[in-house]
Amino acid sequence: MKRLLELCFEQKKMIEIVYLSTDGAITQREVWILSISDEILTGYCYLRTQTRAFRIDQILSARIVKARRQTDVV
Repeated sequence: MKRLLELCFEQKKMIEIVYLSTDGAITQREVWILSISDEILTGYCYLRTQTRAFRIDQILSARIVKARRQTDVV
């Protein structure tokens, strides 16, 4: 999973993730990755229309999606 996220970041690909929040809610989000560390992925979340931080161990699945227009990326 981590390697896929790193690859998407390096290749500037948008991802769709299924994320488990700390309160147990599961959401599906399209995310443009801005940075990635060992534990945290920071990206622009199109569901919330703002930059968000996601714990990598809370990402249940990830896949590459067709990118939006470059002007849509913050």
